[in-house]
Amino acid sequence: MLRNGYRLGSKFIAKTKIPQLFHRLACQDQLTVVMYHGITKDPLMVDDWCFITEESFRMQIEYLRKHFEILSLPEAVGRLAVGKIKRPAAVITFDDGYQNNFDVAFPILSGKRTPATIFLTTGLINTNDTVWYGRINLALSRTRKTHFEWEGLRFDLATPDLKAKTSAVLQENLKKLEYSRLMAILRSMIVELGDDPDASIEKGSPFRMLDKKAIGEMAASGIIEFGAHTHHHSILSHLSNGERENEIRQSIHAVYDLTGLPCRYFAYPNGRREDYDNETIQDLKTCGIQMALTTISGPNSSKTPVMELRRYGIGADLPMAEFQLMVHHFTSKIFGLIKSGGVIRE
Repeated sequence: MLRNGYRLGSKFIAKTKIPQLFHRLACQDQLTVVMYHGITKDPLMVDDWCFITEESFRMQIEYLRKHFEILSLPEAVGRLAVGKIKRPAAVITFDDGYQNNFDVAFPILSGKRTPATIFLTTGLINTNDTVWYGRINLALSRTRKTHFEWEGLRFDLATPDLKAKTSAVLQENLKKLEYSRLMAILRSMIVELGDDPDASIEKGSPFRMLDKKAIGEMAASGIIEFGAHTHHHSILSHLSNGERENEIRQSIHAVYDLTGLPCRYFAYPNGRREDYDNETIQDLKTCGIQMALTTISGPNSSKTPVMELRRYGIGADLPMAEFQLMVHHFTSKIFGLIKSGGVIRE
């Protein structure tokens, strides 16, 4: 009931000029950073929050072009630091490094020279493998089982919607585990669902990862920059000091090998405050990283730490009206105002 009311209210407000006016009056010096993952021609067989359709992506980019100045990541952060953002400005980012970033998203971006940054899970680039949660989605898409049991939980798999809910619950539980244990459990899950955990991810699959040729072409365009997203998509707070340093260094070096350019930008896997710490930030600085991005939602101001930049996650369940309110900081600021008892806190 509450969610339906919010969606109806969002549609009404989005049809007015309130979000744009609010942005100019209350947040004109604050930066919007949006985070995408996969962009697909068609919906997935089993929905996943991280994958949106080409149609949705095109509409969102057109909206940003119309109402924002879209900047490259380094230019935007540079302006933010010296107070030179005076009107709505946005940065477009992608996490993981799916081939569809090149096949589907890049033509939309390159048509009007729209800059973006892609953060690569470098251990999967140029391979037939994919991120572990992609394996879950594929196994659930292919399984003939009508239910699945794990850790005392029983999941109904009778419909695509139920499979999507199962995938979301499994992902949220598995990401809490140390990486090697996660991968071991993942293999047993996939086998139980009747799939092959080592099957090659075919060309054309939404879960196919970028190859070096596509990366080279995007880098040569001058509008796409690349950053690191670890080597295996490990959540850094789950690793020992040595493992964490290795994940970071391997990924940074691989970005250089793939692009021929120094890697200066980093996105934390999962990206919540509990997924990294001050030692992680110091490791990144030691490796030459100049700015790092979280998945913490909200606007960026000159006070936002450059190693903890905020992003708005764009997922499959986000209606266009809510996208508009989000990128103008209307959602975060108004709800922040309500929660804080009338005082907006940065």
